[in-house]
Amino acid sequence: MPESHVVGRAWAVGAERDFSSTDGHRGDAVPVVIPARGGAGKSRLRAPAGVDHGILARAMAQDTITAALACSRVSRGYVVSGDARLAAWAGRRSEAGGRSGDGGSPDRERPCRVLADPANGLGRAIDAGLRALGDAPVAAILLADLPALTAADLDAALAASLAALPAHGAAFVPDAEGTGTVLLVGEVARLRPAFGPDSAAAHARHAVRLDLDLPRLRRDVDDAADLASAVRLGVGRHTSAALSGVALVEPGAAVD
Repeated sequence: MPESHVVGRAWAVGAERDFSSTDGHRGDAVPVVIPARGGAGKSRLRAPAGVDHGILARAMAQDTITAALACSRVSRGYVVSGDARLAAWAGRRSEAGGRSGDGGSPDRERPCRVLADPANGLGRAIDAGLRALGDAPVAAILLADLPALTAADLDAALAASLAALPAHGAAFVPDAEGTGTVLLVGEVARLRPAFGPDSAAAHARHAVRLDLDLPRLRRDVDDAADLASAVRLGVGRHTSAALSGVALVEPGAAVD
């Protein structure tokens, strides 16, 4: 197994290449594939009492997609989902050219294409998104359970990833625990998506690891403790609405 490369906070942003393609992006803007199970996802997450699990899971995906489409380094979003409600919502964004009244800046929001989930697991969903890119030379894959994500954090992560590509071909950002992956960016021909348990170790075999100080990006939500942590960071309006009026208690914490 080749030794993995680790890049910390001291990354340079001045080494972007021109990754122009027929996807319509130039320079440092890339298409982003977002596999999103929506209401059917997050089986390990136990929703707080009084909160519908499906609504919460869908809301987290909506906040992730909203942040991604507001990111200046994203050329277009490719949402892969089998959730009819989430797909319809994302489709309305596409029809509006990325403008759906979610509070983002209309002149910054990016268009969105919705693709059917082949329903054979996360890997197949990602493959469906990558196939839709045509001849785009570079792409990003972003997981959809990042309710605290902001466009600014994703912008910084994409800048760091693109700066790393000339030397490494692919880059990834691990989750807050350091064992999973929230973002994978690379030359499409060299991408080897391996999301799932211990995906950071799997991705380190072919991509440079970027341990960036971007807690909102790296806070994925798999369980109640993760959700409480995301809420402390500040979640998007969809997740906030799904949790409206609910007091979150972390497992093991004392209840007054």
